[in-house]
Amino acid sequence: MRNTEQTLNTAIGELRCLSPNSPASLDELTALSAARDCVDELLRSCVAQLRAGPQRTHSWADIAYALGAASGNATRQRYGSELALADEQVRSFWRAFADRFAWEFLPAGFLHALYTQWMGAEFPEDARLSRETFTRRLKVPATASGEWAHTRSRPGVMMNAAEPLAVGLAEWSRDGSNDAIYGLRRSGTTSGILTA
Repeated sequence: MRNTEQTLNTAIGELRCLSPNSPASLDELTALSAARDCVDELLRSCVAQLRAGPQRTHSWADIAYALGAASGNATRQRYGSELALADEQVRSFWRAFADRFAWEFLPAGFLHALYTQWMGAEFPEDARLSRETFTRRLKVPATASGEWAHTRSRPGVMMNAAEPLAVGLAEWSRDGSNDAIYGLRRSGTTSGILTA
């Protein structure tokens, strides 16, 4: 971020006034308030720069997701390293593939098989999440932008396109039926939606 060094230094200076080993004081409350104001200013500046950046204008959904997502370090401190690592891996998986899908509907089984293959290549020593756990954790990053929705649908024509990412998946194959299954449906796609 540009033009933020002074604001950042002020926030850090205020936070250094805190003493976690002693009872709270009015001076500490004042320091926290000043630090919060500095952080708020930094957030506003960052959002403004993201919205006006010449490289890519970020959508409000992207910005809202970034504001709501805890950093990996904060998540590790709060929940432990194993849980945070798994969540980071699911988010990394989604970022790696989100813009590459040809299908309008992505069955949960297909996504889990792709995740398992990706984990084997990227993190061969780490344990893979079960399909249910993976699907539950994938919902947040996959639906944050509004482009995808988690739903139960009949795939129908939403999976007629050639999907290069499905080629070579050892743990999944399309069964050819049009039974309703859970997965991610690209927003704006209406065929296959169950109404009952």
